[in-house]
Amino acid sequence: MPRSRLRTVHCTLSALPALLLATALAAPAAAQEQRQPVAFKPILERIVADVVEPSYDRLVEAAEAERDAVAALCEAPGDDALAAARDGFADLVLAFSAVEPYRFGPAREDNRFEKLFFWPDRRGIGLRQVQGLLAEEDPSATAVDTLRDKSVAVQGLLALDYVLSDDDADVLAETPAGYRCAYAEAIAGAILTTATEIRDGWIGPDGYGALMMAAGPDNPVFRSHGEAVQEFLEAGREQLQVVGAMKIAAIIGETPKKARPKLAPFWRSGLVLASLQANLEAVEALQEGGGIAEALPEDEAFNADSLSFQLGEAAGVFAALEADGRDWIELAKDPGAHDRLSYSAIPVAGALTILADRYPAALGLTLGFNSLDGD
Repeated sequence: MPRSRLRTVHCTLSALPALLLATALAAPAAAQEQRQPVAFKPILERIVADVVEPSYDRLVEAAEAERDAVAALCEAPGDDALAAARDGFADLVLAFSAVEPYRFGPAREDNRFEKLFFWPDRRGIGLRQVQGLLAEEDPSATAVDTLRDKSVAVQGLLALDYVLSDDDADVLAETPAGYRCAYAEAIAGAILTTATEIRDGWIGPDGYGALMMAAGPDNPVFRSHGEAVQEFLEAGREQLQVVGAMKIAAIIGETPKKARPKLAPFWRSGLVLASLQANLEAVEALQEGGGIAEALPEDEAFNADSLSFQLGEAAGVFAALEADGRDWIELAKDPGAHDRLSYSAIPVAGALTILADRYPAALGLTLGFNSLDGD
């Protein structure tokens, strides 16, 4: 399983949370001098060309490889073919986790994001729909076009996660290939189609990237390049909210006994911790590969190191727990591992504060409310 590329800082869990938050929130000692306006267009160009579009290219490539792996499994079932399909699924999940922050633009059209990732599903509605298709052997779910007309819950990554890795999934290695494999192949094809639609929606003269680059008074979405960069900061902030509040706190609970680890995405395939690391890497990529860190004024440049520290600290917890070798369910219920997961929420919160407050203030931007802020 790929490990996080983030620089991790090793410290004991007894380190005071206040130390982390002090690093995140430290203000410049001297009064700020008047700053030159930030040139946002070059930053925007780098984010779109060097971060977003290549990340979607990797997602499409991973989706195509997984479609082919599942097709090969259905054509010639066996343990090796099933293992290859599961390995391809792991690559696909990590590729998706790298673009998960970008819920806006082409991903928002036609419910494409939800078609890829229907989560959270706290009441198990999507799961029951997937189980229903398997039980009924609905033939319309075995073709990409007709499957894509169905509920978003039955055609995305979590549906494929269930079909490939549920307790009954070993039947996929048996011959002859049955309905379950045909459905898996259709899901993989639907994921490829949706991922390609999103990627294609970003590129070209009429793509969302071009719309951002053409920001101005007559632009229907972005009046300035600063507003477009602000969209990416908001995307990073929202992803950190998802990681801290929804993927950690709401799932592990206050104590191991209150943990609900099966609410986590990708627990069946064992990809919870790896996908969390990829989420944090995606936020880091915005500031490093996208050049946002370089745009910070000199007296605010420390925020880039602080953000990397916080992200790396949380990623280090996830990587260490992944290396532990135990499955997610056991980790979430184990007191020691639960403490470490609880601790990871502290640097995630620190990173969130930097991205939501310090960065916009330093760059002269103002982040608005997002869908997770509530009333």
